[in-house]
Amino acid sequence: MATKKTVERQEGEKDIWDKAEIVLHPLGGLITAITIAMVSYYASDYINRNQENEAKTRLYTELMSRREESESALRKDMFTSIIGTILQNSNTIDEKILQLELLAYNFHESLNLTPLFTYLNRRNNSETTDKVLHTKFKNRIYDMSKEVTTKQLASLEGVATVEKFVYFYDSLAFSSNDTFSCMFIDSFLSEDKLLPIKHFVHLSIQAKDTVNSTVTVDLKVGTRIPDKEDKVLNPVFVVDFFEFPMIDNTRLINDKRVAVVLRDFDAKNQFIELDLIFFPGSHSSLKERPYYDDIVAKLLPSRD
Repeated sequence: MATKKTVERQEGEKDIWDKAEIVLHPLGGLITAITIAMVSYYASDYINRNQENEAKTRLYTELMSRREESESALRKDMFTSIIGTILQNSNTIDEKILQLELLAYNFHESLNLTPLFTYLNRRNNSETTDKVLHTKFKNRIYDMSKEVTTKQLASLEGVATVEKFVYFYDSLAFSSNDTFSCMFIDSFLSEDKLLPIKHFVHLSIQAKDTVNSTVTVDLKVGTRIPDKEDKVLNPVFVVDFFEFPMIDNTRLINDKRVAVVLRDFDAKNQFIELDLIFFPGSHSSLKERPYYDDIVAKLLPSRD
């Protein structure tokens, strides 16, 4: 009797699970279908949003590219027209200065305009006999060059280190000090370690021309890297108001630049103000290109 009841109980329990399976089987299929539908919906929404963002990015890039192309074409035509007329002898000094102003204010970051400034200044000195006009043209040329320098320094603001050097050459009023020293700090990554670089700079004034407002300087830059031999650069050059920092600079290691800029030459009060500017090569003029070694050093891990 006990065995018979047990068999009946087991058959009853089996019937209950069978009924549960019958009820839950369609429900499981429904849950699976809902899950698949939700995953498909969110996946489709994610893909659509990505495609929409990519389309917006392509549109923005295309618009920027077209704008750059139109600006480049305009600047090209403008440059060709100006450079073609500025060297014509039929133009007056006033017209030539105006053309140089158009060039300087539109292409000062990509062109070395020093020869044109020097050329017009020389033409003004040799051809303009009226003293009033000569002074007027000279002031326009020099004011223009100073404004270009100021614009380039403004574009370097935030990435450049500037050290000022004021030299008084009136030995009666001030003690003569024709040498200025400073240090610029840099660093580079080597084997996951940030190593310091020290640039020791010594700037000496060798000669001065109070008539043409030029200064001959001796720039000595000693670079020190831990566990490596010191490197020294020692260029000697003439600085005037037509030298611009983004164009006229000295290349250092680790793609850094140092420039000497003449900010003031006061013959009346007998002092000269110079700026020493230290900045990364990525912010130099558009005509400057980094060396391949510098590019490879930034892309690949260094091996000592």
